[in-house]
Amino acid sequence: MSDFRYWLRWVRNERRRLAKVARYRRATGLRPFRLSELRNKRRSDTLFVLGSGASINRLDDADWDTIARHDSIGLNFWMLHRFVPDFYMFEAGPTGERTRDFERFLSERADRYRDVPLIYKDTDRHQLNLAALPDQIVANMRVLNKINLPIDEERFLRRALTWALRLRVPRITDLQLFARVSIVQAISIGAAMGYKEIILAGVDLNNIRYFWQDDPELSWFGVAQSGTVHKTMVKDQFLPVDRIIDTVENVWLKPAGIRLYCGHATSALHPQLPAYFT
Repeated sequence: MSDFRYWLRWVRNERRRLAKVARYRRATGLRPFRLSELRNKRRSDTLFVLGSGASINRLDDADWDTIARHDSIGLNFWMLHRFVPDFYMFEAGPTGERTRDFERFLSERADRYRDVPLIYKDTDRHQLNLAALPDQIVANMRVLNKINLPIDEERFLRRALTWALRLRVPRITDLQLFARVSIVQAISIGAAMGYKEIILAGVDLNNIRYFWQDDPELSWFGVAQSGTVHKTMVKDQFLPVDRIIDTVENVWLKPAGIRLYCGHATSALHPQLPAYFT
């Protein structure tokens, strides 16, 4: 396939997907994601991205005090943790059973998240049953519409990202940039909000163990994938996540003076990224 045909297909696919998300939002009456709304709640120049890897259980009280002094965004099943972040981003799926578990967990923790902006993404693929959720939770939801950057070849990813930044898409529109995984989406939002440091805590990737598996009350809740490492680290038809993050860091973050860290040296992203916590 020629580059021209590749880009033509990519543009067409993205236009269809953007329209699908917009139709879903209008049909449900949910409010759209607005970057300015999050910027108004920013308290710090540092953003902690809270993933669900087991290394989260390595954090001590002093580490949590540090996180609490800055801003944080929890991802997906982060709501199983006792720490309530400043922002929360999630998606439904990938199975109906997993979605029903998510709805139940979120409902049980509705009081904790009463004042937390809830960023609801990937509604073109899976949707929650909004009728099963408390009214306040639904009222706090903001539907994120985004541009899926190419992830099959690094040269296409780099080119699309470069043009999106030149056009200032993530800063002057409410379309955020996405590439394969939620942590990249969180990095994109953090960079667009103007943070100077972004720390990927609990983003292990070299195993499939999650923090809740060490909790006797939650250990029954299984993992969503098989194997020994996170599936997004495996080179298949798509770029592995460490290569995607490297491209985003070199094309976007470093030129903007944004420092990116992993949480611990046990992460698969170390030593590519320096470790923030010892």
